Amino acid sequence: MLRRTSPALGVSAVLVTVLSACTSGSVATPSAAKGTPPETPAGSGEEIATDAEPEADAGSTPTCSVKIPKKSNCKNDGSWVRGIIRFDAKHLKDVEHPVLRVALRHSFILEKGEDAVGGRLHAWVNVPVTDPAKGEALFALDMCEQATMWSEENGTFHVVVILDEDDDNDLDQAVSLADSLAIGTPGPKELAKLVDVDVSCHAPSPCIEVNLDCTGPACTRIDPIQACTKKTPGCGKSGFCK
Repeated sequence: MLRRTSPALGVSAVLVTVLSACTSGSVATPSAAKGTPPETPAGSGEEIATDAEPEADAGSTPTCSVKIPKKSNCKNDGSWVRGIIRFDAKHLKDVEHPVLRVALRHSFILEKGEDAVGGRLHAWVNVPVTDPAKGEALFALDMCEQATMWSEENGTFHVVVILDEDDDNDLDQAVSLADSLAIGTPGPKELAKLVDVDVSCHAPSPCIEVNLDCTGPACTRIDPIQACTKKTPGCGKSGFCK
């Protein structure tokens, strides 16, 4: 079993302006933490249950072996983003306590520098790699944990994964936008990957397979969207898309 860790729910005064700029959403369940990067995120202390190993080709959507850990905060299990992260176990040969940092980010940005880390932050979860030799780990996070921003009104999300080798990518520790950008940047030799996912109120919970085959900050950089068109039927009243 793998255990998810969680960020704080509180928002420091220095972030109030940043947060109010992205009013449709955020994410998460608490378990005290020191800080809150922009768009307050996610996790709980839930254990992630698994079924048998999935069979899937790299880059495809596997038959999901990650069970939905609890009821979605918006009462729609389609908000859960689940997946299997695979990596070369040899990469962690000399690493004592690796942690997978999984962030759900928007395809748009609202602040300078967010394009370098994969987009506007919406949610995250930390997954300790307890058995590095296995070369994989599982994750699950609820897009609706604190606020709801479906892809119909807000566009495609990016799932950004960093295999943190030196404990400097923990978004729980961020207390400002500058902190979150620095913390959200992988080290030059750290494995990282960005993959797209749509989170729809009309579709089942997405389950993805991520193969970490990229290293360094270039792995998380995006060309942010400037605009998007709402999809119908919709899921909410407002969002980034018009």
